[in-house]
Amino acid sequence: MKKNTIAAIVPLLLMLDSGYFVERKDFIHLILVYSSAFVVYFYILKTVKEKEDIDFWIKMALILRGVLLFSLPHFSEDIYRFIWDGRLTNMGINPFNFKPFYFVQNQLYTDVLTPELFSKLNSKEYFTVYPSVCQGIFAFAVWLFPKSIYGSAIIIKSFLLASEIGTIFLLKKMLADSKKVLIYAFNPLIIIELCANAHFEAAMIFFFLLSLFILKQAFSPKEIIQNQNIKKLLPPLLPHSVRTDNLKLILSGIAFALSVASKMLPLMLLPFFIKRMGIKRSFAFFTMIGISLLLIFIPLYNPLFINNLQSSLKLYFQKFEFNASVYYLIREVGTNLRGYNPINEISPILTNTVLICFALIMIFEKVKKNETLFNFNLEGGIFTTFLYAFSIYFLCATTVHPWYAALPLVISIFTRFKYIMVWTALLPFTYIHYSYPLPTENYWVIGFEYAVVICFFMYERFHKSLFKFYNPIFYKMTK
Repeated sequence: MKKNTIAAIVPLLLMLDSGYFVERKDFIHLILVYSSAFVVYFYILKTVKEKEDIDFWIKMALILRGVLLFSLPHFSEDIYRFIWDGRLTNMGINPFNFKPFYFVQNQLYTDVLTPELFSKLNSKEYFTVYPSVCQGIFAFAVWLFPKSIYGSAIIIKSFLLASEIGTIFLLKKMLADSKKVLIYAFNPLIIIELCANAHFEAAMIFFFLLSLFILKQAFSPKEIIQNQNIKKLLPPLLPHSVRTDNLKLILSGIAFALSVASKMLPLMLLPFFIKRMGIKRSFAFFTMIGISLLLIFIPLYNPLFINNLQSSLKLYFQKFEFNASVYYLIREVGTNLRGYNPINEISPILTNTVLICFALIMIFEKVKKNETLFNFNLEGGIFTTFLYAFSIYFLCATTVHPWYAALPLVISIFTRFKYIMVWTALLPFTYIHYSYPLPTENYWVIGFEYAVVICFFMYERFHKSLFKFYNPIFYKMTK
């Protein structure tokens, strides 16, 4: 234990440096901190074996998150949009109704909507895209600290820290091997991006895992037998919806809706539940999610809400570009052929490609007779399907920020695949784009990133024995 305590000083110093001293534009400093943190991360995964040591490093992962609570996010400007939206809500203005630029054009500055705050926004000409759970936290943070950017930021980060603690708790409950918890809990990208830089993937992941955890309880054979016995004791006139197995389905649907209302990404996974849950249970589950989402979004709804949200999402997919892979290759060919960037034409094609791939997975995926949501099969199962789906989605995406890897990473823990771990170690290199006088993407870095990840996946998927033979050291580190 004493040895662990001494060793913990290194990641502690690295996290303090990343949260309080590293600037996004200072790429050399940033990448040295990130690379050192990942060396420690892989070393711990390789060497830690005893349960006592595993528990120590899980606790240390929580401490590292805690020490970052009081840093102001500086790898992303999103925090300022969070506060802008929260201030609008507390003024009685729906944040989906107006773009920030509207207030500048009409000189509608107030003591809280200030030129200083406006200057820090990164999407001044776009409607907000942050859903209800986010908006509720923004408003609460601003209500507590109406004029303090720092105070509001700490409240937002406190909610995300609580979400991360919840996620790690759920992982310990869901995984038979507690060492696997460290894959997520001690990952430097997760700690820095979600806790230091305040991204709501933390809330999305917590509610997503909570939903699956409740489903696991509802679908386990022991629980089903217990529920059937309880039903015999319940009064016959008791509404069917409140009986224990259906109650868990309702609670799981609410948790899933909260995940979607934090970030919309989990919506794409719903079709893959059908084969495992059956039509009847799937319909009930999806209905509960739909009802919950309606109730969650009611406070923000007005005639402008849907149009403005769609407008922002459309701009996101058809204008924003960052760290893409397949899209950049197609864009390069299209630009050479047409003489301009054909993103408006490429984006719908890639979206349809993702939908077709998802449909093919649904049709041809083989589900074992005894496989349900509670059976987390490492060689297959729903988590492997989720991982394939996200891999296809991000390969076709036009924008892939480093923190987007958070949900695929936590999903990968329930599979035999490690390529998402490799991806998280490479994603910090994309910050090189901000080190130039004007933000400029380095395509050599992007090409290297995706080439390594794809090759790693191919070895894991098709030639793992060959990979083990040629790369024994790294294989053992990630095993």
